[in-house]
Amino acid sequence: MTRTAIDHDPRLIAFVLPSIPASVRTARYHVRATLSLHQLDEYVQDAEAITSELVTNAIQHVCADGTETVRVTLTRARNPEAVTIVVTDSSPEAPVKREPSDRSERGRGLLMVDELSDCWGWNPEDGGKAVYAVLAKHASA
Repeated sequence: MTRTAIDHDPRLIAFVLPSIPASVRTARYHVRATLSLHQLDEYVQDAEAITSELVTNAIQHVCADGTETVRVTLTRARNPEAVTIVVTDSSPEAPVKREPSDRSERGRGLLMVDELSDCWGWNPEDGGKAVYAVLAKHASA
């Protein structure tokens, strides 16, 4: 029996969490566990940090009282090897990468996502947006 592209689902996991601060830790846990389960441990540290920032931002831009939800999806590409983290929320506002002052305690999250990922961006979705970050494995020299 031959396999087709339809046989391969690149989604590793998708889950929905309430828009409360405790969901950030839960999202990191699920991302770490999923990557480990699929022997993608080399992505865990960066994926956890990126997930933390994207979920935190999503919660800050929707009702943080749990009445809204945040969806996290982790996908895998094989050629080239890459993992994509997608965080979807109900806020239509675009994420904004800022250049915070040295004294500012906030505003560095997307700078970190930009630094850790190969690329990141966002797309409008029905009544909200999806923010994504791609982590790619690079061949050794």
